[in-house]
Amino acid sequence: MDHAAIAAGVPALMPACQTGSSTDKGSPVSQVQFRGAMANFATAVSVIATDGFAGMAGLTCSAVCSVSDTPATLAVCVHGKSAANTIIKANGVLSVNCLHADQRELSQAFAGIGKVPMADRFAMTNWTVLATGAPCCRDALVVLDCEIDDVRDIGTHSVFIVRVVATAQAENLQPLIYQQRDYATTRAL
Repeated sequence: MDHAAIAAGVPALMPACQTGSSTDKGSPVSQVQFRGAMANFATAVSVIATDGFAGMAGLTCSAVCSVSDTPATLAVCVHGKSAANTIIKANGVLSVNCLHADQRELSQAFAGIGKVPMADRFAMTNWTVLATGAPCCRDALVVLDCEIDDVRDIGTHSVFIVRVVATAQAENLQPLIYQQRDYATTRAL
């Protein structure tokens, strides 16, 4: 860290930033550059699940973030080509099931690894419902049961703005994390 530059009010940049990170001056970064940069972000691994008149579906997702605590609101990003995308939109409800460190196999199944049929993915663990009717994983670290307030299609993904209407959480479990294109967990420093 360049403490002298910070003290002088000059922002210090990482070497990669100083050499330029865009494909052309003024143009956005490439898909490869963006994905490489985002791979450095450590993110919680969740299974997004839905059920309703359009059917039951789920997928593994690491693009979930808090938007507000009043009202409790999340943003959940789902690829537009995901089979679950249109089902989630039609059902109007979803659950965010934040997985714990021992649920890697469940994460991979819902990510489509091994082409496990959807019904078999749900059969891999125990599910319940809270308020909305969306499937909620009994074994998850945290469950957020949500109603969809808004959907925006941006680029390759749909951004679901969802209101949290019920929660459940386990105690004394470590989260399943995804970083540098691999699974990990956390430890206290």
